[in-house]
Amino acid sequence: MSTDELMRIAEELTHEGQPIQATPPEKESDATGWPEPERLGEELPPVPQFDPELLPASLRAMVLDVTERLQVPIDYPAVVSVATLAGLTNRRALIQPKRHDTGWAVVPNLWGAIIGPPGVMKSPVVSAVTAPVRAMETEWRKQNDAAMAEYKAATERADLEVAAWKETYKRNVKAGKETPEKPGTNIAVPTPRQLVTADANFEALHKLMSENPAGIFVLRDELTGWLAGLERQGREQERSFFLEAWNGDQSFTINRIERGNIHVAHACVSLFGGIQPSRLRPYLADTLKDGPSNDGLIQRFQLAVWPDVSPNWRYIDRKPDEPALEKAACVYRRIVEMDAEKPLRLQFDNHAQELFQQWITDLEHRTRQEDSTIMQAHLAKYRSLMPSLALLFSLADEGLTAVSLRHAQQACDWCDYLEAHARRIYSARISPEQAAAFDLGRRLVKGWKRTEMCFTLRDVYGNHWSGLSTPEEARPAVQILESYGWLRKEPADKLKGRPSEVYAINPRIEASHANY
Repeated sequence: MSTDELMRIAEELTHEGQPIQATPPEKESDATGWPEPERLGEELPPVPQFDPELLPASLRAMVLDVTERLQVPIDYPAVVSVATLAGLTNRRALIQPKRHDTGWAVVPNLWGAIIGPPGVMKSPVVSAVTAPVRAMETEWRKQNDAAMAEYKAATERADLEVAAWKETYKRNVKAGKETPEKPGTNIAVPTPRQLVTADANFEALHKLMSENPAGIFVLRDELTGWLAGLERQGREQERSFFLEAWNGDQSFTINRIERGNIHVAHACVSLFGGIQPSRLRPYLADTLKDGPSNDGLIQRFQLAVWPDVSPNWRYIDRKPDEPALEKAACVYRRIVEMDAEKPLRLQFDNHAQELFQQWITDLEHRTRQEDSTIMQAHLAKYRSLMPSLALLFSLADEGLTAVSLRHAQQACDWCDYLEAHARRIYSARISPEQAAAFDLGRRLVKGWKRTEMCFTLRDVYGNHWSGLSTPEEARPAVQILESYGWLRKEPADKLKGRPSEVYAINPRIEASHANY
């Protein structure tokens, strides 16, 4: 089989989200005796450029402003703005996707992530887009503090009234007089309003939802720790809680001897955060195997994007677009004032209904014909994604009676856009050994040990790089690079009296792999 044919097969596997396992073909050596080093198969499937017209008109200016000021891919603030809409709406509004089937109503809470290497401004983007939400929470916190202060004062007054009543009651009983009526002490504890939380454990989150029936928006600066925590033994109930909270309409009860039973009629969580590709790859490799962890948790991250980061950058120093930020803040405030106890329930208008029927018919056929089981599970969750997005876009643009054709079409286009990113994400599902080999390969291309043109295994794990910090982690990575012609094992050397594994570096790496 020719090299071109092997590369074609590798590309097909990449597009199907399967890790590349094939051994590279043999290459002829040049005059130096070194073969042409093989590419490591890490290229990602392409993703479309984001079109600002996909956004609700009310949020478009804010997203463009953040994109320019922070010099980031527009995908980042765009998806954060949609995730924020979902996190603020949660159970305040529902959509009935089918005209007559009243049994199917979708809660528009969503999970998502922005994926990118360190230093691409993931956290500042989230902070900029959600700034109006934090401002609202600051106002609420002041109101909560004032209400709690009034509650404490009222409680103290009630205690004094009860104490005075007791004294009067005792005196009147002894004197044979009529006893006074006991003063009322039924003072309601103020319930704090909250929209967002960052690092609450699931029991605290459950309590928050019992106090905030609309649901909670969970913002994680780094999703790696959260995902890893759910994998630990003994965290099964927490994992079950989040799986059910993704649906937005399932009840959940926690029973504790000390605190009693806390029941939430509709557990609803929107979740968003950032994650680095190097942390995502091994997690995908471990999680998407056929095992107990492959329960659809990762497929619930429907608003996950991994855009290309432009190598171009320019210096921008200007004030934020205040009218754009205020317009977004008005949208957010209007949504959070909706009553979660009486959620708004919308349907598609006539033209949008026809589009939805065509779209879901195509989706069901494609899902059943999808070869990749991972993508099949992912696409199956788009049944609720499209109507959720359509509802959110309608609410953002003040469409409060029916979801229009324009917003339904935007939602369909978003699903196409997000599907391309999902295929890119799942294509990165490689083993930890392959991820470590890619990392070491990048370091070699950037110049590590290029002066000596050789290194020992101890040189690798001695740097304590993530995924390469022990001999057991470093050796497989070096062996993978050796099999691809990047390295060559040299005869054992003696360093301080002990044999050491020495590897020579292929001098042809720099010219052939400059874009790694």
